[in-house]
Amino acid sequence: MNYDQPLPIPEALQARMDATPQNPRYHREGSVLAHTQYVVTQFLAHRHQFELTEEETQILYWVAVLHDIGKVVTTIQENGRHRSPGHERASLAFAQEILLQLDEIGSDTRRRILDLVRWHGLPLRFANASAPIDVVKQLGTRTDLRLLGIFVWCDFMGRDCDDKPRVMAIMNEFKDKIAPRAEFEFGRYADLQAAAASWNLRHHNAVWNAYKFSDTKLMEKLVHAPQTTDLETRGQRVTIVFGPPSAGKSAWITQNHPERFRVSLHDHEFTSSMQGNEYLIARKLIELKHLMRVYLNRHQHVILESRDLPENIRLRLAESMRDMPVRLDYVIMETTLAEMQARNLRSELPMTDAALEAAYHAMDVYHPWEAHHMEYVRSAVD
Repeated sequence: MNYDQPLPIPEALQARMDATPQNPRYHREGSVLAHTQYVVTQFLAHRHQFELTEEETQILYWVAVLHDIGKVVTTIQENGRHRSPGHERASLAFAQEILLQLDEIGSDTRRRILDLVRWHGLPLRFANASAPIDVVKQLGTRTDLRLLGIFVWCDFMGRDCDDKPRVMAIMNEFKDKIAPRAEFEFGRYADLQAAAASWNLRHHNAVWNAYKFSDTKLMEKLVHAPQTTDLETRGQRVTIVFGPPSAGKSAWITQNHPERFRVSLHDHEFTSSMQGNEYLIARKLIELKHLMRVYLNRHQHVILESRDLPENIRLRLAESMRDMPVRLDYVIMETTLAEMQARNLRSELPMTDAALEAAYHAMDVYHPWEAHHMEYVRSAVD
């Protein structure tokens, strides 16, 4: 076992990973750092057997490096055992911080890495829950199942655990049977994304509604069905610009859409504090929808500026815009914590460092079909 594999991440972060223990029942190899080095070693040793392209090799290498990095903030001790609930999502901000500093990794590749980091825990949960294959098909709309199968196999090869024969059998089953079956019956990730890019608004809305209600059979029919006549929107369009505080949203809007009418969702009290208050969420959505009808009749294209919202609120906001109906675009600002901190210092109302860091680490991934068009924009370094 090689636990000395060099990792291209900051030494301070590696020290935190080395100081983060794991349950020896599942990780006798030791700390999070030891496990990560072991997984990277296994991937490098076995990558040639999978017929990977250069980009796929790059993607899986970085997934191996970054997949458990969030354990440094999620690991707890419970009943004498260490657990790391939610570490997949917590890994995203650390991973993005590192990937954004690498010029050789483009936006699309970066998203594919982050999606695999986010969902790498699902195959084992899928097997342990004896879930239907429809769950995997739905996941295949947002991440590459073939690459996921290869990675989770490498992930468990990089473990020394009590039940390794059982879990390796599960990973082989997912890699060799379940993921290929889901792709054969429903479609490969790349093909699904190419199809989605060609859908008109009515077709896109129909597929998204089927996804929202987990109606995989209907999704399969719609994905491969001919399109209907386009939805009449009278040329109206809503662009929502997402990103954490001090992510450069306002500067991007001013530079790219100086003539557009813009609305701050924060000024309309769309914030994370709404979470759990169903009455307030519903009331604010109704108020905004009425205002948007007026704004769109006057301006045709409206820009909404928003800090990142909890997923359930964001999805309901998107659904409200789709129902109007209008073309819905997302622009998602990509920035590092250091860049946010620098902008925050120049703000008239700066946030505390703790609040800013918490906002950055609250990030999650977006489903690629959540809006009619999605664009990831690297914040300008200023």
